[in-house]
Amino acid sequence: MIAARTWDIPLKTAAELVKPPQGAEKLCEIRLRAGRRAAAVMADGRISSCSDILTRDDIEACFQELCRHSVHSYAREIREGYITLPGGHRAGFCGTAVMQDGKLVTLRDISSINIRLAREIKGCGEELYNAVFRNGLRSLLIVGKPMSGKTTILRDLARLLGARHRVALIDSRDELAASHKGTPTLDVGENTDVLSGYPRTEGIMIALRTLSPDIILCDEISGDTASIKHCLNCGVKLLATIHADSVDELYSDTITRSIAESFDSIAVLGSKGALAEIRHQRKGAAL
Repeated sequence: MIAARTWDIPLKTAAELVKPPQGAEKLCEIRLRAGRRAAAVMADGRISSCSDILTRDDIEACFQELCRHSVHSYAREIREGYITLPGGHRAGFCGTAVMQDGKLVTLRDISSINIRLAREIKGCGEELYNAVFRNGLRSLLIVGKPMSGKTTILRDLARLLGARHRVALIDSRDELAASHKGTPTLDVGENTDVLSGYPRTEGIMIALRTLSPDIILCDEISGDTASIKHCLNCGVKLLATIHADSVDELYSDTITRSIAESFDSIAVLGSKGALAEIRHQRKGAAL
């Protein structure tokens, strides 16, 4: 059964409905859809049905439970399409958009929920750490498709870097450190300061002003070009992730190209977090 005690996910409703397949320790996602059976997504990409047909009432009950029966308290997160759960897990929602003055204000008629299970895999970032940071700090952009392991590797790099350097971790969605009442519940390094819930741009600027970090870490950058360049021009290194399939794809877009050109090195992840390529591109970045 998918019980709250297993992954610290507040979903007793799903625990009564979903029966994950054998090898559940390799489970990556549980997808709940109204009018269909729940689907379990494994680390190797296998998808299998793991429930009877779910009703709209089942989905609504799960949604209310995820929001602790206080939907208005999660209005900002719901507007962005997901909420972060204890332990760094994340629940994404699909439904009908409610627009006001041309802007998305909330969702209604929730039709599906995707629960992504976070895993702390110590040591998964060591290959990349040794390849990039063995001779000192540099700015690194980690590139990968969704589910390629970017966040898991970034978390482990925070742990490794935080053992030797002053690290500021911008944990915008509370996925990296999974802080509870301000205290990280996952290992992100002895000398790592965690800014939980901060938007990336504001978090980077506050870290620069107040924490004197050697390196700043953040997940899933997109249009943060100005703050990235300001950080690098201040002499502070930056380690970040971005959604893309390859370096060529990054350079095919004006915005992501501008971001990519700011980094000393780019690492591309293949399937299951495997390191597919490292490109050192800035002057003085050769290792």
